[in-house]
This record gives sequence, structure tokens and C-alpha cells, in this order.
Amino acid sequence: MYASTEKKNLIGYTNNDFAGSLDDSDNTFGYVFHLGSCVISWASKKQHIMTLSSTKVEYVATTSTACQAVWLRRVLDGLKQKQQISTSIYCDNTSAIALSKNTVFHQKRKHIDTKYHFIRELVSNG
Repeated sequence: MYASTEKKNLIGYTNNDFAGSLDDSDNTFGYVFHLGSCVISWASKKQHIMTLSSTKVEYVATTSTACQAVWLRRVLDGLKQKQQISTSIYCDNTSAIALSKNTVFHQKRKHIDTKYHFIRELVSNG
């Protein structure tokens, strides 16, 4: 049984299926968020971007997941469940993770639309 004062941390997971749609070869990505042991948000969507890079596809999916995390944190704050620590988002693509952290690597990826670099700001702010 959970105590009403117990703090639950928001954790996210994201994954992508590069060109996995059998109908049109679109990319499909999904995310799931847990608050404690409960799933509170999830989605599976097609990505309508053209790319030859699985890194870009994973980076875009992770950025979309990060945007959902920001929204969920605001909702939780409004419900008096303010998150005291950063929300971790787990991604299984090491290149996408490196791209979100490394400014030198970022300069080599200027072809990625700047709106997807929002995640870099979130990572640098903790």
C-alpha cells in the first residue's frame, strides 16, 4: 500500500521502428510514461518525415517524447504532484543520445530541423 506522501517520479521510455510500416515504409514511434509503478501516458504514432538515418528518426522520436514529458510535468504540477527531480527518458539509440548531449556532434547534423533540437536544451538544463 502506498503512503499518500510518497513521492513518485515520472519516467519515460521511447522506441522507434525505422521504416517499419508494411503499407508505406513510414517510421513508427512510441512512448510510455510511468509515475511510480503506474502507466499514465502512452502513444504509438507514425512519423511523417523522410530520412535515410535511423539516428534522425530516433532523435525526432525522443524529442517528441520529451515534449510529452514537459506537458505531463505541468499537469502533475497543477495536480499538486510537482516532480522534484528531472524526468529520465530512456532511448535505445546511442547515436540519438549522443546527439542530444554533444554540441560538436550537433554541428554535423544541421540537416535535422531546428525544432527537434529542443531536446538538447532540456538535457543541458537537467
